[in-house]
Amino acid sequence: MTQAEPEISLRATSIARGLIRTERAARVIKPHQGMLRLECHGGGFYWISLDGGRLLRGAAVWEAEELQPKFIDAMERAGR
Repeated sequence: MTQAEPEISLRATSIARGLIRTERAARVIKPHQGMLRLECHGGGFYWISLDGGRLLRGAAVWEAEELQPKFIDAMERAGR
């Protein structure tokens, strides 16, 4: 029996697109440790939870800082 891939929400997808469209992140999106990982143009990575509820920035997910809800909402809008 194989385990199904976790589903990526529309919000998480929109946030990722917003980060790319606003040129904050590179176009490569990789699943990593249950999150989406995008390389920041300023160094480090953006980490997006699969449900789109959290957006972190840092070199590694365990040391990344959570970004403000208003920024997350703005990236979601930019990615629609």
